[in-house]
Amino acid sequence: MEYLTSKGNKNYSFAEYIVLEEASEGKNDFYHGGLFAMEDGTKNHNNIVLNVGVSLRANKKPGCDIFIEGMKLEIEKEQFYVYPDLIYTCNDDLKGTGLLVKNPSIIVEVLSDSSSLRDRNIKHKYYLRNKSIQYYVLISQKEIYVECYSRIDSSPIWKYQTFETIDGLIEFDRLGFALSLATIYDSIEFAEA
Repeated sequence: MEYLTSKGNKNYSFAEYIVLEEASEGKNDFYHGGLFAMEDGTKNHNNIVLNVGVSLRANKKPGCDIFIEGMKLEIEKEQFYVYPDLIYTCNDDLKGTGLLVKNPSIIVEVLSDSSSLRDRNIKHKYYLRNKSIQYYVLISQKEIYVECYSRIDSSPIWKYQTFETIDGLIEFDRLGFALSLATIYDSIEFAEA
């Protein structure tokens, strides 16, 4: 993700971020004063997010919601805000037309060249610290490859799994459903190596 600058590497206050975000045509992650522009997705990126979203919506529990790309996630109050590719939440912290989620159950990120490092490092570290998140899923758009972090009970301990075949199945045991890699990668075309 590109670091946005205004006359050098300016640090923005949270209040400035909110004003800029309301006036901006694009979306920006906010991390301790820095703004990171969200890039437009590829065809594969969009289709993967749609495939996952449709599957999760078909299996969601009553009272839960799925949000794709446009919903902001508060990681650390007034310090860290991001736009995950997909959020599954069963918390009622969204009232009316709110666009801010604080307590997600599942976070899905579709990896790109520009976002992979942040998704695997900074976001990963903060996501795994968030007590409401039960599953963090990273999906490659260049090959059949999915990583899933699953919280063990309510502990800070996570199980890490990788899935590399189209017959793979990601079990969201705590939420009572599963997601197949065949569903994730339906209609996805990979570039020839």
